[in-house]
Amino acid sequence: MADWQDLLATIPIFSFLGRSELAAVHDLFVEETHQKGDVICRQGEDGDTFYVVLDGELDVLVGEGTQHVIAVLKRGDFFGEMALLQGGKRTATVAVGRRARLISLHRLAFNSLFLKSPKALEYFTRILCKRLADMNKGEIMRGSTLTISVGSHAGLKGKTLIASLLADYLHEITAQDVLRVSVHVSDHAAEGVVGDLLAQDSHVKDLHEVVETDAGGISVLNIPARKDLPVPFYAERASNLISNLSGKFPFIVFDLNHDVTGLLDSVPLFSDVYVDIVDMHVAVSSEETKKSGSVRRFEVINLFNPNSRPVPLNHCEPFVIPCDLAMIQDDPHEYLSSNKRAPAALPVQRLARRILGASVGIALGGGAAFGIAHLGVLKVLEENNIPIDLLAGCSQGSLIGIGYAAGIGVDEMIDMAYRLGRRQNALLAVDPTLTKPGLLAGDKFVEIFRPLLGGKTTFKDLVMPCRTVATDIESGERVSVGDGLLVDAFRASASVPMVFSPIKLCDRVLVDGGVSDPVPAEIVNMMGADLCIAVNVVPPLKKGVENAVSKTFRVMRWFNPLSWIDNSSGLPNMFDIIMNAMQTLQYELGNFKAISADVLINPELSDFTWIEYYRSEELIQRGIEAAERAMPAIKRAYGQKLGPWMKRAPQTVEPEKAEQVEAGAA
Repeated sequence: MADWQDLLATIPIFSFLGRSELAAVHDLFVEETHQKGDVICRQGEDGDTFYVVLDGELDVLVGEGTQHVIAVLKRGDFFGEMALLQGGKRTATVAVGRRARLISLHRLAFNSLFLKSPKALEYFTRILCKRLADMNKGEIMRGSTLTISVGSHAGLKGKTLIASLLADYLHEITAQDVLRVSVHVSDHAAEGVVGDLLAQDSHVKDLHEVVETDAGGISVLNIPARKDLPVPFYAERASNLISNLSGKFPFIVFDLNHDVTGLLDSVPLFSDVYVDIVDMHVAVSSEETKKSGSVRRFEVINLFNPNSRPVPLNHCEPFVIPCDLAMIQDDPHEYLSSNKRAPAALPVQRLARRILGASVGIALGGGAAFGIAHLGVLKVLEENNIPIDLLAGCSQGSLIGIGYAAGIGVDEMIDMAYRLGRRQNALLAVDPTLTKPGLLAGDKFVEIFRPLLGGKTTFKDLVMPCRTVATDIESGERVSVGDGLLVDAFRASASVPMVFSPIKLCDRVLVDGGVSDPVPAEIVNMMGADLCIAVNVVPPLKKGVENAVSKTFRVMRWFNPLSWIDNSSGLPNMFDIIMNAMQTLQYELGNFKAISADVLINPELSDFTWIEYYRSEELIQRGIEAAERAMPAIKRAYGQKLGPWMKRAPQTVEPEKAEQVEAGAA
């Protein structure tokens, strides 16, 4: 009871009670312990109990159907008083976010204790007004500490490296303090300061004795753990550690030892996120998802493990660590920390952003030569430190997307575009066909741009997730390609109807993705991106803009006497009709399809035509200009995703005006 009295004495609502009076009402309170995921009360239910939080964290959720967190309750917070005072329903759901101890007061005891005190009623009124004001702001709250556990099955490598890199990247992205907890097997229980940290409500202040700081500014705590103890034992100790340190570290990353099986089994009881090192990706059933409760689980396939096999990178998850010989020659952690574009570093960075709900996907639209402008957009994104975690592309955008996902740098791709875009190369792409349904077979066109695939062959060879979009010409369906040969994926996505012959892939006859989805923002969202940036490079038609092919046809028709019959000399040629129709379709449909994107970029390319690859430098510059114009919107959207996690400047409050801030109502 002593700790109750000490705690209650600090809460303004109990200030009208003296120490002796607090002791006298001891029997009115009931202490209870709840595990992570337990629901204390539900929105809309009758309320007959008042609660005070002794330890742990509780989420206050509101909304019909999908609920969102509006507040987090911690030690000293209380809830349930409004339903009791107003005689109504619960206004919110309260669920345990971290193992919690509460004391509760039933309606009769609440009425006898508070309703006769004008001071208590006045305080309740002030709290109600503040809560209503906070809810009107629409701010989404988060817990004081995000807990991430990293574990693996016996014999699999990479657990400690992943935990270390995650801690580094979380610190770098958010500028917040991160604690990495390394758990090792021991025959002896933790003692001293470490033992105190694992004890209930210890509030240790002198952490410098046991917490070290590594070269990257990450705090490290080593915890001994005995084997073969019951799951509740580990859950309680881990929850105590988190509660005792939650005010100091917004992020705690646990590096769990696989030999302590009870600790691994207790992860759902104390952790928010579980990162599992696995041999192969296994689809999780709905029943298994229910068992894991509110813990988000992410799989990491480390290809340094001999039995691990690559999977096609066509979604944000799972996260595949490719083999990089430089990691073996150097210190892996140091190498990946200093080489952010290293193939093995990219998936861990994507994992860190996915955990924060801030992974970024790019939808690259189609448009033949217009698509070269995508390179200017990618260049500006990199220069402004906007991460790119996954890509989806259509037609020319599919080729650039695959090249970027294959690990080719933007500057290298720009150099390739300058070389490949020479006028003489246009003739090399011409391979007329009489046996296939198209003017050109399309094989030479693919061969010209094959260097942009970076020497990669299949989707399993990519270093970041990518998909391409094509159209089933027999059904009109959009087809998202994320497996098999990369050259087939590009070839299908870029097969402009009547210009290039279709390609048969997996029993489907596929043509240009621009027919059904010119800007695949929806695909990016389906792949798992938290933020989607879409680029529609196809401009509206501009009268008077003519390409070299059109000029040639026009001159030939002028010398053709048959063209003067029935006044047909003023009509455009068949080639222009096809391409102008496609351009109009892709501009309008592309902007519509990009409606699900967070930011849409439209480079101004009306002065260009679809075959002018030889104007690569100008096209790229237009992409740069468009991306720079959109950068404020992109930074704002990305900042909103990271907002709840970013470090804020401390607010100073005058002591005489300071009052307890109540975070939620139920």
